[in-house]
Amino acid sequence: MTNVGTTAHRVASVMLAAGVGVLTACGDSPVAPEPPRVVRSILDTLTPRGYVSIAVDSMRGRSVNTARVNWTDFRSRYLARAAAVPTLRDSYSIISAALRELDPHSSISPPNQLPGSTDAPTDRPDQRVNGRMITPRLGYVWIPGFIGRSQSGRVDTTHTLLRELDANRPCGWIVDLRHNSGGFVFALMASVGPLWNTDNGFAGGLQYSGTYRELWYYRDRGNNGVFGLSNLRDSAELVVPNPFRPSRRGLPVAVLIGSSQVTLPDGRVARSVTASAAEAITLAFRGGPPSRVFGLPSIGVASGRDFFFMPDTARVDITDSYMFARDGFTPGDRPIAPDQEVAGGIARSITGDPADPTVAAAITWLQARNECTGSTATPPQPNAGVRTALDLLQTAPPAATDRRRPKGVDVVFRRGGTS
Repeated sequence: MTNVGTTAHRVASVMLAAGVGVLTACGDSPVAPEPPRVVRSILDTLTPRGYVSIAVDSMRGRSVNTARVNWTDFRSRYLARAAAVPTLRDSYSIISAALRELDPHSSISPPNQLPGSTDAPTDRPDQRVNGRMITPRLGYVWIPGFIGRSQSGRVDTTHTLLRELDANRPCGWIVDLRHNSGGFVFALMASVGPLWNTDNGFAGGLQYSGTYRELWYYRDRGNNGVFGLSNLRDSAELVVPNPFRPSRRGLPVAVLIGSSQVTLPDGRVARSVTASAAEAITLAFRGGPPSRVFGLPSIGVASGRDFFFMPDTARVDITDSYMFARDGFTPGDRPIAPDQEVAGGIARSITGDPADPTVAAAITWLQARNECTGSTATPPQPNAGVRTALDLLQTAPPAATDRRRPKGVDVVFRRGGTS
């Protein structure tokens, strides 16, 4: 009888030798990196049970929830299910079930069905950044999700729009994320980074299993803007040439979350929800410039994902971290609740309709702010009970033996948990 554990270990070793291990894409490469070549000799001898064994062992080493799982029981249950199916393809549903048991954001993509291999469709206006002065003094920006080839292109498009609106000297901003189900977190966060940026640039980050953390940051550097993840020892960055620099920093921002149902010019209806990278943006404003979240709860996948390829090039995206705000708030797998819930606030227009209840609530809040009334602002009072994101990282710095690799700019936070 074949020893499945030994076989799986041998296959995993061959996978790494053949370049089928964990890959990190960098730069403006396609969202889905080219999968490694298939090692036919492996597939010819690999059973569904051995295939699932490889997946489960990889999950154990990467899942943010690994400490909560009884891996002996977990492995036994899913290998037993795999022993009852005839082909490797029949194993995908078993691996999918295992991932769902770990968290709601992990997933498997069969070969030739990798996510994000093309840019957002050009015939979909709801997938393009949009904005206008919704009142003479309030700037409105529609920020949809993004899974495309050029992250710097998305950032440049958004910064160009913000720069045009800023020429009107707004006293506040509305950032609409109700049609944003995620995508490239680097591109999406850098797009609005100038609005949530603070003096030190840090705005929350990612909490991995144990005490290891990394921080989001956006800051000016010479002629560029820079967005990245840092653990104070190393970092991965997305450089933004010719960045938008607000004429007035620290203006109040109303963040809109929930869901959308937009009718396109050809009659099609496009639906989306606030998820993943959009939840990262929502958290980035928390504890930063004056901000308030309006609408309905997000979907609840405020988490980061790593990925690995299986021997047949199926790709597994697995949650390896949870997002946290600069004040330490971590929603985990729970939806982010708005500060002000608005019934019936589903987005139906990509240009911001003042009759939309959520937009109307945001306008009312912003227009009452000192920045918009001209009143003298009350200096913020220090809150001794709130630690900043930088404080959190400095209390648990990375150990000298920590082997986590820096995140590349193509970390995928894509449409998890949505339909």
